[in-house]
Amino acid sequence: MGLPETEREISVCKLVAEAINLSEGTDYRAHACKLDPPDAMLVSVSGRYATRQAEVVSTPQDFTIRPDNKNVRRSERELSSALEQLGVSHCQVTVNWTEFAKRYGTENRHSKRLAEIIAQEIPANGYLCIGGNELYDYSPQLSEIVNYVSMYRFDFLTLAVHSTCSCWIPRDGRWIEDALEKKLQRYGSRAASGMILVIDGFWHLDGEQMDAFRASKGAEKILFGEVWAVSMGKAHRLKP
Repeated sequence: MGLPETEREISVCKLVAEAINLSEGTDYRAHACKLDPPDAMLVSVSGRYATRQAEVVSTPQDFTIRPDNKNVRRSERELSSALEQLGVSHCQVTVNWTEFAKRYGTENRHSKRLAEIIAQEIPANGYLCIGGNELYDYSPQLSEIVNYVSMYRFDFLTLAVHSTCSCWIPRDGRWIEDALEKKLQRYGSRAASGMILVIDGFWHLDGEQMDAFRASKGAEKILFGEVWAVSMGKAHRLKP
């Protein structure tokens, strides 16, 4: 499971602060801000450098493929609780939820039924996958919210429930542009001009998308003073 929203925002701003310090020789540290905007303040430890305001936006905007999808996180918690109540342990369960489940969530009774199936079928040791057709045989309703579920059972594991997420990643910079547009619509150009925009790309943004965005001259049209993209634990400057 991912970090809570505020912790996630500060974690990506810390990466940006470290990158700025490395490139500019500054000594910024990221701190949460109670005002909105910004999400964080980059404050100079020595006081020698002007404080910078940072606003965070996540991408992609399609929440069905985002790691912070609240419906998915809730379904994971409910399934984990149901498995614990059935005494399932030493197991890692991975669920591929349908788009319907990601958009509208799942009912607790379905989580309990899925847990019962897992508890019934889980091997004493090793791996097992239950596909959509098999789930339909158990319960047509379950097949509407779960594409497949897999499980690893080993003595050294603790009980954990995860979700898989697969999606088509564009080769251009459209996801970056969508993130920028979202913040501009909310705060307007005047507020944007004095802030750093940090785009939290999770694992969805790659170098090809960032290069395509730069090549499209999109950075020249950005009203934010600075723009950074954070992906896979590293901050990348997009503007200036």
